[in-house]
Amino acid sequence: MRMVSPNSRLFSRAACAMLIAYFLKLGAILPSHAHSWYPHYCCSDQDCVKVDRIEYVSDGMYMTAGQMRVFVPDAMEKRPSEDTDAHICIIRTQSGFRVRCVFMPGTA
Repeated sequence: MRMVSPNSRLFSRAACAMLIAYFLKLGAILPSHAHSWYPHYCCSDQDCVKVDRIEYVSDGMYMTAGQMRVFVPDAMEKRPSEDTDAHICIIRTQSGFRVRCVFMPGTA
């Protein structure tokens, strides 16, 4: 039978508690950071995503994020992205998706 000293159990509990606290803090920071700079009226804290791919066409562009693909006309306002990626804010409608806001890097 293996004997475990009380000190090693205490260390294990402390290490486990520190890891849990670290991951809880990390989890609390990351989701809020992702939406921290989107205006509330664009995303409602959930509707904005990073764009994976942009296809430019004569009258606008198609933006793809995951399985979602939406058309953004040239005339739509493009807001400045606060990182080096494009982002799109959408809302679901009965017929699909409607673009609410578009963020592009390098837009002034």
